[in-house]
Amino acid sequence: MTASRSADDAARLALPPNLFAHAVVMFILAVLLNLAQTIAWVCAVLQILWMVIARSRNDALADFGQGLGNWMAATARFLTGASDRRPFPWNKWE
Repeated sequence: MTASRSADDAARLALPPNLFAHAVVMFILAVLLNLAQTIAWVCAVLQILWMVIARSRNDALADFGQGLGNWMAATARFLTGASDRRPFPWNKWE
C-alpha cells in the first residue's frame, strides 16, 4: 500500500509535459477566477433583491451560482496543483 501511494504522489507532483502552455492556461484561469468573484457578488446582490421583492428565491440564479461555485473550486484546484484536470472551457461545465 505504501509503494502505490508513493507512486501516486510522485505522479501527482510531476511537472506537466509542456510547462509554458500550462503556465499560460494558469494565467488565463487566474484572470477568469477574479472575474468569477465579481459575477458571484452580482448574483448575490440580485438574489437578495429578488428575495426582498418576490419573497422567494430565483431558482435559475441559484442553479447558476451552484455551477459557478463548482467551477471556482475546480479552478482553484487546478491553479494550486491539486489537480491537472482543466476546468471549463477545456472541460464541460458542472
